[in-house]
Amino acid sequence: MGFAEEAVSEMFSLTMNDRGKSFDKMNRGSRGERPALHILAASSVPLTPGRISDDLGVSPGRVSAILDRLEKKGMVVRETDPSNRRNVLVSVTKLGRETDESMFREIHDRFVRVFERMGEDHTRQFLDRCKEFVDCMHDEGFPGPPAGPPCKI
Repeated sequence: MGFAEEAVSEMFSLTMNDRGKSFDKMNRGSRGERPALHILAASSVPLTPGRISDDLGVSPGRVSAILDRLEKKGMVVRETDPSNRRNVLVSVTKLGRETDESMFREIHDRFVRVFERMGEDHTRQFLDRCKEFVDCMHDEGFPGPPAGPPCKI
């Protein structure tokens, strides 16, 4: 097995074993709600479920289920588009915006603690490698904008 295959195996192992449970804990109970809520909170205008589906890269049916849960919790509202009654527009509520900000602060604070434990040098090296990894993924056709110049590989 070459180094690249070993790296993939180690990456999967890190994210699937007990260490990977750290990521699960950050997303526990979310079932796609956190990213959908964040997209809505970041938007200055109401969005269609189709736009949310495109942004999340999930099916319209999945978005519908996510919006149902968020609506029941009072975090979003769905309304008929007055300019085109066939369309539905989704807006974040005050509670939804506050929840998004709270979740962001929680994740931010956890990352700060992790980076403090790693130290500045290791953190900078880690971030440089992450940027390079994202660039290479983009060059391989994965969605999303590149983080910097084309991959050096």
